[in-house]
Amino acid sequence: MLSNFKPILSTPFGREGYREIAPSEALAPYVRCFWNEKQGSPPTLVIPDICADIIFKIGDEDFFCALDDNPYYSSSSDGELFGVRFYAWTAALFAESGFSGSKNKVFRAEEFFGGIKAELAPYIQSAKSFQERAAFAEKVLAKRLDKIRINCNLMNAVDFIIASDGRSSVAEICGYTVLSPRQLERIFDQYTGISPKAFSELVRYQLLWQEVVSGKFEVLDAVERFGFFDQPHLLREFKKRHLMTPKQAREYAMSHFYNTAAPK
Repeated sequence: MLSNFKPILSTPFGREGYREIAPSEALAPYVRCFWNEKQGSPPTLVIPDICADIIFKIGDEDFFCALDDNPYYSSSSDGELFGVRFYAWTAALFAESGFSGSKNKVFRAEEFFGGIKAELAPYIQSAKSFQERAAFAEKVLAKRLDKIRINCNLMNAVDFIIASDGRSSVAEICGYTVLSPRQLERIFDQYTGISPKAFSELVRYQLLWQEVVSGKFEVLDAVERFGFFDQPHLLREFKKRHLMTPKQAREYAMSHFYNTAAPK
């Protein structure tokens, strides 16, 4: 189930000045993508994508954006950016310390990724193209795969949450993973910076957004599928993460469409 869950942005059909490159098959379970944003790219709505990013500003500094559960509008980029986007539940596997207390915060990259930053930064800053940067980042991260110690309890919990469309309660997650609520909370805090309940809510929101993007969204069907109390509850929760209604969100995504083939 984890391999089928791909969080998306507010502009899933593409947007001007922004590009992504998918990781290799070996890195795909851990890295969502490598991305590039050109200098002067228009501001965009940033939504909770259940990911965390190491970002290099070309010719300037680098930083780490931890998992964010609040939407906001970015400013126009005053420099070119290159980023590595990790899934929130795998970023800590590459880090040198846990993510407790990191939610909605930005740090210098070396605070969590000192080794990766030291190896990546010189080449990222000197490379001539996005493709070169992505290829080098791929090599650096791939070398660390054999050092990764996956927390099976976390992965089982995340898989269960995704399989239940984010509807699972903490008690249900504990029953599936055979963990106590305290153990479950501690694991999620260490590896993601948020609680399992908050994580489930973000998964539900992302899956709901993906259904909206598909063009097959029917609000009453979604209320039942995702376990909302009623239509106002669904709309309220969606707007909390997206700042607009599902209809407005899809119109926003379409208005930024920047691919060669029209979305369905």
